[in-house]
Amino acid sequence: MIKTYKLEWLAALLLGYSHFSLSSDIVFGQSLNAAQNGSSWVMTNVLPQQMGLEVTNIFYRYTAIKNTDDKFIVTVSNEDTSGEGYIFRSVDDWTGLPGNTIVKSLKQPAILGSRFGDGSIQTEGTGEVFEPIILYSYRYDPCFNPQSSPSCEGFIPEIPEVPDVENPLDNDFIQDEIDRKRVTSNEDEEEEDRERLAREETEEEKESLETLLGISSLSALAATDNLRALTGLSVLPSTYTVALPSPVMQDTVVLKEEVKLRSGSRRLQYAQDKLHQELVKSQFK
Repeated sequence: MIKTYKLEWLAALLLGYSHFSLSSDIVFGQSLNAAQNGSSWVMTNVLPQQMGLEVTNIFYRYTAIKNTDDKFIVTVSNEDTSGEGYIFRSVDDWTGLPGNTIVKSLKQPAILGSRFGDGSIQTEGTGEVFEPIILYSYRYDPCFNPQSSPSCEGFIPEIPEVPDVENPLDNDFIQDEIDRKRVTSNEDEEEEDRERLAREETEEEKESLETLLGISSLSALAATDNLRALTGLSVLPSTYTVALPSPVMQDTVVLKEEVKLRSGSRRLQYAQDKLHQELVKSQFK
């Protein structure tokens, strides 16, 4: 037999479905009926997916339909996601008892909601669970992660990601053009080096020629100095050093008689001519 629920309990149950906040920082709330779609449920569909959410209380109600003498055991539980076993488990043994409605509010230390795994209502024996309701009370700090909202203290604006920009040097066409210009530049440099070496060789040849000509000039100057030295020593006849008169010569002397030159005078004239020729030849050697 199913008993009629009291109005006070229904009011409390309806209040449990609503979300509310008692603080501007901490949000308190209660889930919808986890068993509304069957005897098992997934907690990610029941609890808000808030970082740092904690479960503070578990409320459940159902009606057991059975015969008094029949064995009937009902277990309400949640698996523990951190390992094997259960994070919550409540067992109701109806053996030897008549069918009835049970309401339990199990207050417990706050446990992270992320540890609550799949939930279920399991039965053993003969009987039936009618209109089960499973509710979870929870709380969370909306700024548990400061990055969840710009209004949170400690929020740091995210730096927008810079889109990847293709490196132009990775482009094959551009790389080929760079290589071509590099080869051309190398060829130009080689050509400049060849021209520079040619200019240097030309300059060296010019300097060598000037040096050679300088030596020849010095030789000519030395010969001239030698000639001047000999002149100073009066080796040459004065007729070679005294300025000659005007090239126009007038016949002023008429020999009346043939004058015979002495042989000694001819020898002296020949010796002077020979010395003169040797000095002139030495200037061209």
